[in-house]
Amino acid sequence: MKLHYSPRTRAARVRWLLLELGVPHELNTIDVFTGEGRKAEHLALHPHGFVPALEEEGIVLIESAAICMHLADRYGDGKLAPPLGTLERGKYYEWMVYVPAMADPCLETIMFHTVFLPEHMRVSSLVERARKRWKKVEARFASAVASQPFILGEQFSAADVLVGSTLAWSRAAGAWGDDPALSAYAERLESRPAFIEAHSS
Repeated sequence: MKLHYSPRTRAARVRWLLLELGVPHELNTIDVFTGEGRKAEHLALHPHGFVPALEEEGIVLIESAAICMHLADRYGDGKLAPPLGTLERGKYYEWMVYVPAMADPCLETIMFHTVFLPEHMRVSSLVERARKRWKKVEARFASAVASQPFILGEQFSAADVLVGSTLAWSRAAGAWGDDPALSAYAERLESRPAFIEAHSS
């Protein structure tokens, strides 16, 4: 198994989950910020030149949430995702889709229009709108962990990997709030050895 990866991207959440699962894997680091992702060799794996891309038994998977759901099912022994066919599994799917569909785009807009794009291409109104949307997302996360240690309840799951990674990203984007329950939740996740190793580079 080979993970094509770049630090400080959504590929870190896949690496985090692989480490949680103890799955042996090769790490191929690609600097997508300097254009390495646009080389033909990488485009053959990921048509958009992004990361992550996971090679396993001749198959290439892209999209961090899809990869995480696959890994949790294949290697988690039922420990990182609720059983199929249950309402708990439905809620798990909800969070696994909510993060890339609702949370990540807010932070991506903020980062692009405050850090990555040249000054003349930045649009402050887009940043303001994204920050407002993020506050609603953050409030939903905070509500979910106000009375339980993890996003689905008492047990850590792959959904926490997605939520925890986007919360870490919100700090880099300068969007982090000050909700006590959410801060405590983030601290629980970020103290996990697999998180620390995945984000050490």
